[in-house]
Amino acid sequence: MEAGYRPEKEGYQLKSILPGDGYDPRAVFTVPLSGKLIWGDLEFRPDRGKGPLMSEPELTSDNSHFSQILSNGVTKIINVPVMSDSANCGIAGCLYNVTIPNIDNWRRFTQPRWGQSAIAEIYHMPIVSSKVVLNIMDGLVAQYAGGPQSHPNYAVHHATILASKDPVAIDALAVRQIEEWRARARFAPIAPLAQHVQFAGQMRIGNAEVFEVRNVGP
Repeated sequence: MEAGYRPEKEGYQLKSILPGDGYDPRAVFTVPLSGKLIWGDLEFRPDRGKGPLMSEPELTSDNSHFSQILSNGVTKIINVPVMSDSANCGIAGCLYNVTIPNIDNWRRFTQPRWGQSAIAEIYHMPIVSSKVVLNIMDGLVAQYAGGPQSHPNYAVHHATILASKDPVAIDALAVRQIEEWRARARFAPIAPLAQHVQFAGQMRIGNAEVFEVRNVGP
C-alpha cells in the first residue's frame, strides 16, 4: 500500500532482512558458544539429522551470519537506538542496536552471564565498526524496565538526545541514567547484565568512563 512516498525519486530505499535468505553465508561471526537455531536463521534446516524417532531434532551452531544489507548494501550507518533497558543484556543501546538485529543465531549473545563480550566483539568487526559514522540515542521518552519491548508503565519523559561518534560513551551514560530510575523504583540493577559496554571500553571501541555531557542548544 502506497503512503505517498516515492523512494525511486526521493533517493532512498526501504529494506528489511528476509528470514534465511537475508543473511550472507560469507559474512560469519564464529564463537565457541553454541546457539539453538530457529526458523529464519540461515543454517536452519528442519529436516537435518531427522531420524525415524526424531521428528524435531535440535539444531545448534557456533556461527552467526551478518545480514546482506550490512555486508553488501550500506557503506555508512547512522545508528539510532532508543534509550531502553534490556531484560537480557542490560541495555539495548548503541552497541546492541547495530549488532544483534543484524545477525542470525543471536539469542546466545543476550543470555545473562553468557556471551557477555560477544556484542562488543561483533561491533568491533570492520563490517560494522568501519561503517558507523554517528550514533544518536533517542531519549525523548526513555524506558527503564521491560525493554527492549515497549512498556509505557516504565517510560520516562526524559527529553534528551545523546549524539556522539562514540557508541560506548553513550551506552555508559544511558546505563547510569537507567540505573537511577530503577533504583527509585526499587528494581534490580542492570549494570551486571550490561558488561558488553565495559568490554567495548577495554577493547578501545570507545570510552566507558564518561562523567559529563555537553549540552548543545540556543
